[in-house]
Amino acid sequence: MKKLVLAAAVLAVVGCESAPEEVPPKEALFVTEDCALLNAIGRDQYKLSADDPQMSVRLNGEDAPWRPTCDWKSLGFNLVEIAGPEGESATAGMNRITFSRPRYDDEGAQVRTSITNGDATTSALCRVVRGDAGWTLDSCGPDPKLTRPRPAAPTPADQTPDGRPPVPLTDVSPRDAVIPDADPGQRPN
Repeated sequence: MKKLVLAAAVLAVVGCESAPEEVPPKEALFVTEDCALLNAIGRDQYKLSADDPQMSVRLNGEDAPWRPTCDWKSLGFNLVEIAGPEGESATAGMNRITFSRPRYDDEGAQVRTSITNGDATTSALCRVVRGDAGWTLDSCGPDPKLTRPRPAAPTPADQTPDGRPPVPLTDVSPRDAVIPDADPGQRPN
């Protein structure tokens, strides 16, 4: 009985923990501002405004889903965001602008973008830099991914240094292989 009372007392003491200590959140090492980047490109590269005819916008994540929650109206653009086949069919007659996920680096960020007016599509790779006044467009030019030819695929001649297949050596067996002789129990022919 004493052991039972002692065990209950130990459990009661252990169960009385204090509240968890408040740990302040760490400051983020790097904060992405995707909407501000897209705003700089839309404003400076495409000269978009709220007075323009409505356009559809597609956000391409390239390697992973990407959905920044940009308020296009408050940014001063007349854009409607689309996703999926339903959005494509609902905005079939509209001009379209696309933005790919920004690639951040030490100098700012690079963004692949394109605009489609009717049947004509213009693609660009834009560099955006951050200054005291926020994000500004530094440059936009042809996308090297679309303008540079792909490297040639390797051929069998690329496999050897002199371009000729190696000549096999004769009477060479693998170092660790055990090559059995004829079966000793087999009758001679």
